[in-house]
Amino acid sequence: MAIRYFIPDWDDRVDPTYNFSADLHTEGRDPYRDDTYAHEIFDTAPYDGILMSLATLDQRLSKRRSILDAGSVHRYLRLPIDGKHEVLGDCGAFTYWRDEMPPYKSEQVLEYYQKLGFNLGVSIDHLIFAEIASDKERRWQITIDNAEEFLKLHRSGRYTFTPIGVAQGWDPPSYRRAVQALVKMGYNYIAIGGIVRTPTPDIIRMLSAVKPELPAGMGVHLFGVSRPEYAHVFAGLGVTSFDSASRLRRAWLDGRRNYFIGETAYTAVRIPYAGTIAKKRSLSEGETIELERRALVAVRAYDAGEASLAEALRAVEEYDAIALDLSLPTKRDYARTLREAPWKQCPCAICKSIGVEVIIFRGNNRNRRRGFHNIWQLNQQLQSGRQRLASEAELATQLAFSP
Repeated sequence: MAIRYFIPDWDDRVDPTYNFSADLHTEGRDPYRDDTYAHEIFDTAPYDGILMSLATLDQRLSKRRSILDAGSVHRYLRLPIDGKHEVLGDCGAFTYWRDEMPPYKSEQVLEYYQKLGFNLGVSIDHLIFAEIASDKERRWQITIDNAEEFLKLHRSGRYTFTPIGVAQGWDPPSYRRAVQALVKMGYNYIAIGGIVRTPTPDIIRMLSAVKPELPAGMGVHLFGVSRPEYAHVFAGLGVTSFDSASRLRRAWLDGRRNYFIGETAYTAVRIPYAGTIAKKRSLSEGETIELERRALVAVRAYDAGEASLAEALRAVEEYDAIALDLSLPTKRDYARTLREAPWKQCPCAICKSIGVEVIIFRGNNRNRRRGFHNIWQLNQQLQSGRQRLASEAELATQLAFSP
């Protein structure tokens, strides 16, 4: 089965007609009505679905009302109406992991998933981290008890979404016990949580322990784990879907790995807004704006073949000297990015439409577009893995029936 990718929803949208030269938003723009999601920019959505958490909607009741007004979470997110893109709901266990008990009840969560029109809904879990290892057995049991109640109520009600039971644990045997329990309850789709911090070899060991317990056709979701270079390994161990915002967020949260071509990462060129820098550092606004202007002009000129690499780097460094902490990106990082010009190699709609602006670290409309590019690249990697798995399966079938 092909592994599917869900992107967590954090209202990641951009102004589709943003003026990069003047750094101006579209006049009269309404952020929700007019801004676009990644799946509205690319010809094909760069993910198979979206994950939305109950905890985030509890923090923003206006968003919940907007979803109800739209008629469903699917319509609110403006996902393609093709039956292929689903919305997965969970409780957002990271928001309450320090609490003694989850703040939700199964009846409440079931109604929430149904009323808002989710395609898939996850039972209530309680995370188990090293900081609370002494409480691990109790949390494990809470998660299992909630899964059992969730499925019983789902079966007795008129719920149309697919129920997913969560397995929590702290080592391969504890996860295996959890999966055994979920399978015995009758789940056809399970999710494995609490592994965001877990090293890849440990995840593989855990999945290897779990795999013998999985019936044919069982769906298995990994929470918060992408690691696309291991997607084919995970798929071979029974994983059918995962969610992660890592590649998206790295566009603006990582110190150096901001722009991806496959597994190759580049540092975005930081040219922050001069007005903010001048106020923060008590600098002359006029001088700061002039250095900012020179940096932007130089990078654009270099991209157009009208300035040398040395000239572009000099202008960026002069601005960085007053604007940034130089302990993060270095001259070598910037030189590699500009010299290799990866945005010119990428065929995605973002790079084709805004060119060098995608590599400039500066505000939401560049940074999130760079994140959209990253998840498009991630999806390309996953598509390649799917094709490889399909080819391997076809070859195995041919060998099995060859004389």
